[in-house]
Amino acid sequence: MDVKALLQKLWESPIEELTYINKGFSPDEKYRLQLADGERYFIKLCSKEYATRKQEEFTHMKNFKAMGVPVPEPIFFYTFDEAPYCVQCFEYIDGKDGEDALPEMTEEQQYNVGVQAGRALRKINTVPLEHASETWESYRMNKYDNYMLAVKDLKDVRLDLKSVDAFVQQHKHLLKNRPLVFNHDDFHPCNLMVSSQGLEAVIDFDRFDWEDPYHEFYKMALFSRNISVPFCVGQVHGYFDDEVPEDFWDYYALYAAMTFAADIVWSTRFSQDQIEHSYTRLSRILEDHDHFKRCMPKWYAEYDAGEM
Repeated sequence: MDVKALLQKLWESPIEELTYINKGFSPDEKYRLQLADGERYFIKLCSKEYATRKQEEFTHMKNFKAMGVPVPEPIFFYTFDEAPYCVQCFEYIDGKDGEDALPEMTEEQQYNVGVQAGRALRKINTVPLEHASETWESYRMNKYDNYMLAVKDLKDVRLDLKSVDAFVQQHKHLLKNRPLVFNHDDFHPCNLMVSSQGLEAVIDFDRFDWEDPYHEFYKMALFSRNISVPFCVGQVHGYFDDEVPEDFWDYYALYAAMTFAADIVWSTRFSQDQIEHSYTRLSRILEDHDHFKRCMPKWYAEYDAGEM
């Protein structure tokens, strides 16, 4: 299929340049599009099968933009009649994603970007689910139990999950009576655009869901802490305005523990390279929590105490 010719139908000005962006695990095709008049856009070409979901995601992003959340300006959403695609069009944001940008910054700059990210996430989490068909406790435990069953069918699982599961069982009562709000559900530096000026935009809302707001932070355990600890500390401080609730780390540790089975199953289904990455990051989580003998991770306790 000639993607350029298809997209050209959406603009009067000729498309001068269409650059494929090969990042992330989403099935959506991503492009940087530049018109002859100099205008630049970020394009997501998505399967029309998911048009309703993609339209909903686009609408949420428009609402967040109006709320002052730093997201790319949503320009238009379009579904083709003549092709099996729908299109999300956004302003193009200059900068790098946080995975590339943060290691080039000073520790103070990384922390400040984290504070900005935490404040943006807090705004995102202010949108409540109006009508819940299931409690968070039921939804999250069913998902966890299904992944634990799936792990049992895998061969050569290198981590003994008994202690992890014991921690989950001892703390699953925390899932009771939790609020359900809009979650980005993939909030980590790879989905943040960062420049020398700081956080430019939160991107890639395609995994959004309605969950406990504290559930957003499990990606910190999996990914963010391996990119930048100062960023992570800043994210926590920015989210809570430096007043971190005493029970927050109990939830953080619970959700970190609950992700073990899911991460192993996902990486096994994806590729051998991802399996190795999975065991590396899960082993790091075990180390951070002394095999879940502690809830506050070492990286936060040491940084907050000025020991790093």
